[in-house]
Amino acid sequence: MQGMLAALFRRKDLVARSIIVSYQGKPSTFGYSRVSRKQLYATRKRVPLDSAGEPCQRAELSDDGSMLIVSGMTGQGYFDESGRWLSNEELVGVDEAGQAAPEQPSTLDAPQELSEVEPEALLDCSTDAIYTLDPTEIDDDLRKKLEAGALFRFPFNLRAGYSTDSAFLVGNDEGIFAIVGSELQIPWCELEKPAVDLDDDDDDGDDDLDFEMF
Repeated sequence: MQGMLAALFRRKDLVARSIIVSYQGKPSTFGYSRVSRKQLYATRKRVPLDSAGEPCQRAELSDDGSMLIVSGMTGQGYFDESGRWLSNEELVGVDEAGQAAPEQPSTLDAPQELSEVEPEALLDCSTDAIYTLDPTEIDDDLRKKLEAGALFRFPFNLRAGYSTDSAFLVGNDEGIFAIVGSELQIPWCELEKPAVDLDDDDDDGDDDLDFEMF
């Protein structure tokens, strides 16, 4: 019985999830796959070898020299200031006031309302990921708008977390894509006082350049 339940859970985990958007009350469903840099530009990798010709494994020594940290260890948890190990399951997000922040659910398999935006909205975001979309069911009106060059925005969370990104739905001759990113936060700076005029009225002008010398 336990074996059957485990098999069912494994099958549930393997079920492909979808990006679902809604335009004018009509849903469209897409399969998705992330576009990698390797797919666009190919890749080259240098592999360090030891004296026996075997690949070396990257590791890092902790600050106090007591632990050798290998790949994957920091993805499981963290050490607090007292040296106590905290797994990722114990960590929670906090807001600016130090209060526990509410977790935002994944948007996959849940319809997300589309809003049409100007291209400047995409330029105001930093791109974190690009997904190529495979339409399994797409509304005709949405398809026509994408073919005409319209740009749409919708909330996107690949997995549950403490913030929600923006995704931009765009189509071209190569297909339909979702460009995922976060809004740029650009701090504006200004002088606390007006600039000081450095001109000196008493200057006799002896240091002025005479272009006849050149």
